Amino acid sequence: MSLATWHPDHDPLLDDARAPVGGMNVVLSYGLGVDSTALLLRWLTEPETRDFDLRRLLVVTAMTGDEWPRTAALVEEHILPRLRSAGIRYAQVARAGASQSDGIRVLEDSTTPARLHVAGAYKLSDELTAAGTIPQTGGNRLCSMKFKGFVIDTYLEQHAPEATRHAFGYEAGEQGRAEKCARHMPGRLVFGFEASEHLRARRATGYDTPHRVAEFPLIDWGWDRDDCQRYIEQITGVSDWPKSACDYCPFALTSRAGREQSLLRYDTRPASLMKALMLERRSLALNPRGGLIAGERLIDLITERRRRQALAFWLELYRTPHAVYEVRRIWRPKKADPLKVANANRDLRVLATGSRQDCVHHVRSLGGVDRADGIERVYLLRRGEQLPTREHFIVAGPAGAVEKSLPRFPDWWEEIEHEQLGLFARAA
Repeated sequence: MSLATWHPDHDPLLDDARAPVGGMNVVLSYGLGVDSTALLLRWLTEPETRDFDLRRLLVVTAMTGDEWPRTAALVEEHILPRLRSAGIRYAQVARAGASQSDGIRVLEDSTTPARLHVAGAYKLSDELTAAGTIPQTGGNRLCSMKFKGFVIDTYLEQHAPEATRHAFGYEAGEQGRAEKCARHMPGRLVFGFEASEHLRARRATGYDTPHRVAEFPLIDWGWDRDDCQRYIEQITGVSDWPKSACDYCPFALTSRAGREQSLLRYDTRPASLMKALMLERRSLALNPRGGLIAGERLIDLITERRRRQALAFWLELYRTPHAVYEVRRIWRPKKADPLKVANANRDLRVLATGSRQDCVHHVRSLGGVDRADGIERVYLLRRGEQLPTREHFIVAGPAGAVEKSLPRFPDWWEEIEHEQLGLFARAA
């Protein structure tokens, strides 16, 4: 049954299901992972842990398109039947294209979900391929904000504007998003943070308004990750419910335990490893600092720990269509501290496409080749030590990155060039 126009005041099934807290409707952002799964299961299993009728609950998942297949299989086996049995509305949504103006796509919006649409629509890996980069681990999780936060906020605006309580099972988000929630969903905002995440909880309470107060059921219950895992096992029999993540997520690789878990996952899913390594290789070609392990390289870990898989990747790389890229990059200083980088901007041009062999030969024909990091580049200008600074090189890498330049980039490039020429002249 489609529920795209669902509204509690117009749905006869809900006439006798008014929640005890002022008729509020509850939205759970279901991230498929351990914390939000435990939260959802307890709400389904133990009515005394919630103060609303389940027919008031709307569960929403934003699909990035790159979730681990095992996570999807477990949700289909253990969660979807429970949602169907309880008649809970479950919306699966995804980003529709590269631009926010493309909007979102509703993959399914139903009280009888039969499968998880884990492939999404426009994938996060599509965006990363076109940009020739990987998710960034510093600052805000922009990938989550663009492929989860934006998607769910847009869906709720369009399809559930009457929602007044919103439970999150993933990153709290940032000020703009929290203010948007406060405008569109005044009431009680519920986060799926576990008991060890008091810092994230304090951040979230900083976004409280007179119209919306944050709540943290897992913290109130005193539940940490182990408690969530034990509860999931108690209810479903699954002792190792996986943490939700894209199969190339750098956040999963930042700790030793995370790397070990990722290696085990890759052992059972070679295609995911090939995808991660190809994304990393394209990123490294365009930026030597673009490795998946906090700047270090996943391929180095795989070469050391999984030599057979590393060999399979090199064979795949030789078969993959390549491009010859021209890369110009600028680093500019902060106004308040000229010794620190404020931002980096890149200009990317595609000079040729073809086989890997042809593209590598093209690069070699341009002059002296730098092989310092194992990827051949011809540097036309190397990065200087003082800010602002620039670099300019030609490199061959997996095809797929799209030409991109900010309109003002040529002006910035010339400004720095003139500034540096003036410094050289004065020094001479």
